[in-house]
Amino acid sequence: MGKILITGALGVIGNYLSNSLKNDGLEIIEVDKRITDYDDYIRADITHFEDLWKIFKQNSIDTIIHLAGEVGRLVGENYPQRMVYVNNVGLLNIISLCLDYDVKLIYFSTSEVYGKLFDDGVEVKEEDIEVKGNPFMTTNIYALSKLYGEAIVKHYVDNYGLKAVTVRPFMVYGPGEYPNKYRSAISMFVYNALNNKPITVHRGAIRAWCYISDFVDGVKLLLKYLTVTGNYEAFNIGSEEYHTMEEVAKIILEETGGNFENLKIVEPPPKFLSLIKKFSIEKIKKLGYNPKISLREGIREVIKWQKKLQNFQSF
Repeated sequence: MGKILITGALGVIGNYLSNSLKNDGLEIIEVDKRITDYDDYIRADITHFEDLWKIFKQNSIDTIIHLAGEVGRLVGENYPQRMVYVNNVGLLNIISLCLDYDVKLIYFSTSEVYGKLFDDGVEVKEEDIEVKGNPFMTTNIYALSKLYGEAIVKHYVDNYGLKAVTVRPFMVYGPGEYPNKYRSAISMFVYNALNNKPITVHRGAIRAWCYISDFVDGVKLLLKYLTVTGNYEAFNIGSEEYHTMEEVAKIILEETGGNFENLKIVEPPPKFLSLIKKFSIEKIKKLGYNPKISLREGIREVIKWQKKLQNFQSF
Protein backbone atom coordinates (compact mmCIF):
# COMPACT_ATOMS: atom_id res chain seq x y z
CA MET A 1 0.00 0.00 0.00
CA GLY A 2 1.17 3.49 -0.82
CA LYS A 3 0.88 6.44 1.49
CA ILE A 4 -2.35 7.44 3.20
CA LEU A 5 -3.15 11.14 3.12
CA ILE A 6 -5.30 12.43 5.98
CA THR A 7 -6.87 15.87 5.65
CA GLY A 8 -7.85 17.59 8.88
CA ALA A 9 -5.09 15.60 10.53
CA LEU A 10 -4.67 18.01 13.44
CA GLY A 11 -8.29 17.66 14.51
CA VAL A 12 -9.28 15.36 17.37
CA ILE A 13 -10.21 12.39 15.18
CA GLY A 14 -7.53 13.10 12.59
CA ASN A 15 -4.76 13.18 15.16
CA TYR A 16 -5.87 9.98 16.85
CA LEU A 17 -6.33 8.20 13.53
CA SER A 18 -2.94 9.33 12.22
CA ASN A 19 -1.13 8.06 15.29
CA SER A 20 -3.01 4.76 15.23
CA LEU A 21 -2.17 4.11 11.57
CA LYS A 22 1.47 5.05 12.13
CA ASN A 23 1.59 2.53 14.98
CA ASP A 24 0.34 -0.05 12.47
CA GLY A 25 3.39 0.69 10.33
CA LEU A 26 1.62 2.63 7.57
CA GLU A 27 3.04 5.71 5.88
CA ILE A 28 0.91 8.75 6.64
CA ILE A 29 0.89 12.27 5.20
CA GLU A 30 -0.89 14.66 7.53
CA VAL A 31 -2.53 17.73 6.03
CA ASP A 32 -4.15 20.65 7.85
CA LYS A 33 -4.27 24.45 7.74
CA ARG A 34 -2.45 25.14 10.98
CA ILE A 35 1.08 26.50 10.79
CA THR A 36 3.28 23.93 12.48
CA ASP A 37 6.35 21.87 11.64
CA TYR A 38 7.03 18.19 12.12
CA ASP A 39 7.75 15.11 10.02
CA ASP A 40 5.09 14.02 7.51
CA TYR A 41 3.01 17.18 8.01
CA ILE A 42 2.12 19.51 5.15
CA ARG A 43 0.23 22.74 5.56
CA ALA A 44 -2.51 22.94 2.92
CA ASP A 45 -5.96 24.41 2.42
CA ILE A 46 -8.35 21.99 0.71
CA THR A 47 -10.10 24.89 -1.05
CA HIS A 48 -6.81 25.77 -2.78
CA PHE A 49 -6.38 23.24 -5.57
CA GLU A 50 -2.70 24.06 -6.03
CA ASP A 51 -1.97 23.15 -2.38
CA LEU A 52 -3.37 19.67 -2.87
CA TRP A 53 -1.98 19.19 -6.37
CA LYS A 54 1.61 19.55 -5.12
CA ILE A 55 1.02 16.83 -2.53
CA PHE A 56 -0.46 14.39 -5.02
CA LYS A 57 2.25 15.10 -7.59
CA GLN A 58 5.14 14.60 -5.18
CA ASN A 59 3.86 11.49 -3.35
CA SER A 60 2.64 8.02 -4.19
CA ILE A 61 -0.75 8.17 -2.46
CA ASP A 62 -2.98 5.10 -2.23
CA THR A 63 -5.90 6.45 -0.16
CA ILE A 64 -7.10 9.80 1.13
CA ILE A 65 -9.12 9.98 4.34
CA HIS A 66 -10.97 13.26 4.04
CA LEU A 67 -11.75 14.70 7.48
CA ALA A 68 -11.03 18.37 6.82
CA GLY A 69 -13.95 20.75 6.81
CA GLU A 70 -16.21 23.04 8.77
CA VAL A 71 -17.90 21.00 11.48
CA GLY A 72 -20.94 21.41 13.69
CA ARG A 73 -24.51 22.68 13.76
CA LEU A 74 -23.71 26.03 15.39
CA VAL A 75 -20.74 26.64 13.11
CA GLY A 76 -22.93 26.10 10.07
CA GLU A 77 -25.66 28.45 11.24
CA ASN A 78 -23.16 31.17 12.16
CA TYR A 79 -20.89 30.81 9.12
CA PRO A 80 -23.03 29.21 6.36
CA GLN A 81 -21.13 30.53 3.33
CA ARG A 82 -17.78 29.31 4.63
CA MET A 83 -19.20 25.92 5.61
CA VAL A 84 -20.69 25.24 2.18
CA TYR A 85 -17.59 26.52 0.37
CA VAL A 86 -15.05 24.55 2.40
CA ASN A 87 -17.06 21.34 2.65
CA ASN A 88 -18.10 21.15 -1.00
CA VAL A 89 -15.52 23.04 -3.09
CA GLY A 90 -12.76 21.41 -1.04
CA LEU A 91 -14.32 18.00 -1.68
CA LEU A 92 -14.50 18.62 -5.42
CA ASN A 93 -10.79 19.50 -5.46
CA ILE A 94 -9.98 16.25 -3.71
CA ILE A 95 -12.17 14.13 -5.98
CA SER A 96 -10.57 15.67 -9.08
CA LEU A 97 -7.12 14.66 -7.87
CA CYS A 98 -8.30 11.22 -6.76
CA LEU A 99 -9.46 10.57 -10.33
CA ASP A 100 -6.27 11.97 -11.89
CA TYR A 101 -3.97 9.91 -9.66
CA ASP A 102 -6.17 6.80 -9.11
CA VAL A 103 -6.49 7.39 -5.37
CA LYS A 104 -9.22 5.83 -3.20
CA LEU A 105 -11.33 8.07 -0.96
CA ILE A 106 -12.87 7.72 2.49
CA TYR A 107 -15.24 10.67 2.83
CA PHE A 108 -16.37 11.84 6.26
CA SER A 109 -20.01 12.84 6.41
CA THR A 110 -22.09 13.17 9.60
CA SER A 111 -24.99 11.56 11.43
CA GLU A 112 -26.79 14.86 10.94
CA VAL A 113 -27.59 13.91 7.32
CA TYR A 114 -30.49 11.75 8.54
CA GLY A 115 -32.25 14.87 9.83
CA LYS A 116 -35.99 14.39 10.17
CA LEU A 117 -35.68 10.63 9.64
CA PHE A 118 -34.70 10.49 13.33
CA ASP A 119 -38.18 11.78 14.18
CA ASP A 120 -39.72 8.37 13.37
CA GLY A 121 -38.11 6.98 16.54
CA VAL A 122 -36.70 3.89 14.82
CA GLU A 123 -33.09 3.04 14.02
CA VAL A 124 -31.93 4.74 10.85
CA LYS A 125 -29.99 2.59 8.40
CA GLU A 126 -27.52 3.63 5.74
CA GLU A 127 -29.88 2.93 2.85
CA ASP A 128 -32.61 5.13 4.38
CA ILE A 129 -30.99 8.21 2.84
CA GLU A 130 -31.75 6.95 -0.66
CA VAL A 131 -34.98 5.07 0.10
CA LYS A 132 -36.71 7.48 2.49
CA GLY A 133 -34.72 10.69 2.15
CA ASN A 134 -35.46 13.92 0.33
CA PRO A 135 -33.63 17.25 -0.12
CA PHE A 136 -35.70 18.91 2.60
CA MET A 137 -35.18 16.44 5.45
CA THR A 138 -32.04 18.05 6.88
CA THR A 139 -32.34 20.34 9.90
CA ASN A 140 -29.23 22.52 9.63
CA ILE A 141 -26.63 23.92 7.21
CA TYR A 142 -23.95 21.51 8.42
CA ALA A 143 -26.14 18.55 7.47
CA LEU A 144 -26.98 20.14 4.11
CA SER A 145 -23.31 20.58 3.22
CA LYS A 146 -22.46 17.00 4.14
CA LEU A 147 -25.47 15.44 2.43
CA TYR A 148 -24.60 17.37 -0.72
CA GLY A 149 -21.04 16.10 -0.29
CA GLU A 150 -22.30 12.52 -0.22
CA ALA A 151 -24.28 13.14 -3.41
CA ILE A 152 -21.14 14.52 -5.07
CA VAL A 153 -19.11 11.45 -4.05
CA LYS A 154 -21.80 9.04 -5.29
CA HIS A 155 -22.05 10.94 -8.57
CA TYR A 156 -18.34 10.49 -9.24
CA VAL A 157 -18.41 6.83 -8.18
CA ASP A 158 -21.35 6.05 -10.47
CA ASN A 159 -20.20 8.07 -13.47
CA TYR A 160 -16.41 8.46 -13.35
CA GLY A 161 -15.11 5.34 -11.59
CA LEU A 162 -14.12 6.97 -8.29
CA LYS A 163 -13.43 4.37 -5.59
CA ALA A 164 -14.98 5.73 -2.40
CA VAL A 165 -16.93 5.01 0.75
CA THR A 166 -18.56 7.39 3.22
CA VAL A 167 -18.34 7.39 7.01
CA ARG A 168 -21.27 8.71 9.04
CA PRO A 169 -19.87 9.29 12.55
CA PHE A 170 -22.24 9.16 15.51
CA MET A 171 -21.40 11.09 18.67
CA VAL A 172 -17.62 10.60 18.76
CA TYR A 173 -15.83 11.90 21.86
CA GLY A 174 -12.56 11.50 23.73
CA PRO A 175 -9.43 13.21 25.05
CA GLY A 176 -7.98 16.01 22.95
CA GLU A 177 -11.21 17.91 22.45
CA TYR A 178 -10.88 21.40 23.88
CA PRO A 179 -14.23 22.37 25.39
CA ASN A 180 -16.23 25.20 23.87
CA LYS A 181 -19.79 25.73 22.66
CA TYR A 182 -18.94 24.37 19.21
CA ARG A 183 -17.65 21.04 20.50
CA SER A 184 -19.30 17.92 21.94
CA ALA A 185 -21.63 18.04 24.92
CA ILE A 186 -19.41 15.61 26.83
CA SER A 187 -16.36 17.87 26.62
CA MET A 188 -18.44 20.82 27.86
CA PHE A 189 -20.18 18.82 30.60
CA VAL A 190 -16.82 17.60 31.94
CA TYR A 191 -15.35 21.10 31.85
CA ASN A 192 -18.34 22.59 33.65
CA ALA A 193 -18.39 19.80 36.25
CA LEU A 194 -14.69 20.31 37.02
CA ASN A 195 -15.18 24.06 37.31
CA ASN A 196 -18.42 24.07 39.34
CA LYS A 197 -20.42 25.60 36.50
CA PRO A 198 -23.99 24.83 35.38
CA ILE A 199 -24.55 21.82 33.12
CA THR A 200 -27.48 22.45 30.80
CA VAL A 201 -29.26 19.38 29.42
CA HIS A 202 -32.02 19.21 26.81
CA ARG A 203 -35.02 17.38 28.23
CA GLY A 204 -35.67 14.08 26.43
CA ALA A 205 -32.42 14.00 24.44
CA ILE A 206 -31.04 10.50 23.84
CA ARG A 207 -27.63 9.64 22.38
CA ALA A 208 -25.24 6.69 22.01
CA TRP A 209 -21.74 8.11 22.47
CA CYS A 210 -18.76 6.44 20.79
CA TYR A 211 -15.28 6.59 22.30
CA ILE A 212 -12.64 7.71 19.82
CA SER A 213 -10.55 4.53 19.87
CA ASP A 214 -13.60 2.43 18.98
CA PHE A 215 -14.53 4.82 16.20
CA VAL A 216 -11.02 4.73 14.73
CA ASP A 217 -11.15 0.93 14.75
CA GLY A 218 -14.20 1.22 12.51
CA VAL A 219 -12.46 3.57 10.09
CA LYS A 220 -9.50 1.21 9.85
CA LEU A 221 -11.84 -1.61 8.85
CA LEU A 222 -13.02 0.54 5.95
CA LEU A 223 -9.44 1.02 4.78
CA LYS A 224 -9.29 -2.72 4.18
CA TYR A 225 -12.80 -2.90 2.76
CA LEU A 226 -12.20 -0.10 0.27
CA THR A 227 -9.75 -2.28 -1.65
CA VAL A 228 -12.48 -4.76 -2.63
CA THR A 229 -15.52 -2.55 -3.30
CA GLY A 230 -16.37 -0.72 -6.50
CA ASN A 231 -19.74 0.72 -5.55
CA TYR A 232 -20.58 3.74 -3.43
CA GLU A 233 -21.43 2.77 0.13
CA ALA A 234 -21.98 4.58 3.41
CA PHE A 235 -21.33 3.24 6.91
CA ASN A 236 -22.69 4.37 10.26
CA ILE A 237 -20.01 4.12 12.95
CA GLY A 238 -20.94 4.57 16.59
CA SER A 239 -21.91 2.60 19.68
CA GLU A 240 -25.09 0.89 20.89
CA GLU A 241 -24.97 2.17 24.47
CA TYR A 242 -27.89 4.60 24.59
CA HIS A 243 -28.37 7.10 27.41
CA THR A 244 -30.47 10.14 28.01
CA MET A 245 -28.30 13.24 28.19
CA GLU A 246 -29.46 13.66 31.79
CA GLU A 247 -27.93 10.25 32.54
CA VAL A 248 -24.72 11.29 30.76
CA ALA A 249 -24.51 14.45 32.86
CA LYS A 250 -25.09 12.47 36.08
CA ILE A 251 -22.31 10.00 35.21
CA ILE A 252 -19.96 12.95 34.64
CA LEU A 253 -20.94 14.53 37.95
CA GLU A 254 -20.40 11.20 39.73
CA GLU A 255 -16.96 10.70 38.18
CA THR A 256 -15.82 14.28 38.85
CA GLY A 257 -17.36 14.57 42.30
CA GLY A 258 -19.27 17.55 40.94
CA ASN A 259 -22.22 19.42 42.40
CA PHE A 260 -25.53 17.88 41.29
CA GLU A 261 -27.28 21.16 41.98
CA ASN A 262 -25.52 22.50 38.86
CA LEU A 263 -27.55 20.15 36.66
CA LYS A 264 -30.18 22.17 34.78
CA ILE A 265 -32.81 20.44 32.64
CA VAL A 266 -34.24 22.72 29.93
CA GLU A 267 -36.62 22.37 27.00
CA PRO A 268 -34.76 21.66 23.73
CA PRO A 269 -34.57 24.35 21.06
CA PRO A 270 -37.31 24.11 18.42
CA LYS A 271 -34.94 23.86 15.46
CA PHE A 272 -31.51 22.81 14.15
CA LEU A 273 -31.21 19.51 16.06
CA SER A 274 -32.66 16.01 16.44
CA LEU A 275 -33.73 15.18 19.98
CA ILE A 276 -33.32 11.41 19.70
CA LYS A 277 -30.73 9.71 17.50
CA LYS A 278 -31.21 5.99 17.05
CA PHE A 279 -29.22 4.19 14.38
CA SER A 280 -28.04 0.82 13.17
CA ILE A 281 -24.38 -0.21 13.09
CA GLU A 282 -25.09 -3.71 11.78
CA LYS A 283 -23.41 -2.95 8.46
CA ILE A 284 -20.02 -2.03 9.95
CA LYS A 285 -20.33 -4.87 12.50
CA LYS A 286 -20.41 -7.32 9.58
CA LEU A 287 -16.86 -6.16 8.81
CA GLY A 288 -15.76 -7.03 12.35
CA TYR A 289 -16.54 -3.80 14.19
CA ASN A 290 -17.05 -4.25 17.94
CA PRO A 291 -17.00 -1.15 20.19
CA LYS A 292 -15.36 -1.96 23.51
CA ILE A 293 -15.19 1.19 25.67
CA SER A 294 -18.20 1.87 27.89
CA LEU A 295 -19.46 5.42 28.32
CA ARG A 296 -18.28 5.58 31.91
CA GLU A 297 -14.79 4.36 30.96
CA GLY A 298 -14.56 6.89 28.17
CA ILE A 299 -15.74 9.74 30.39
CA ARG A 300 -13.03 8.87 32.90
CA GLU A 301 -10.41 9.29 30.16
CA VAL A 302 -11.83 12.69 29.17
CA ILE A 303 -11.77 13.78 32.82
CA LYS A 304 -8.13 12.69 33.18
CA TRP A 305 -7.16 14.64 30.07
CA GLN A 306 -8.98 17.80 31.09
CA LYS A 307 -7.45 17.67 34.57
CA LYS A 308 -3.98 17.44 33.02
CA LEU A 309 -4.84 20.36 30.79
CA GLN A 310 -5.95 22.45 33.75
CA ASN A 311 -2.75 21.62 35.64
CA PHE A 312 -0.68 22.63 32.63
CA GLN A 313 -2.54 25.92 32.25
CA SER A 314 -1.99 26.77 35.90
CA PHE A 315 1.75 27.26 35.41
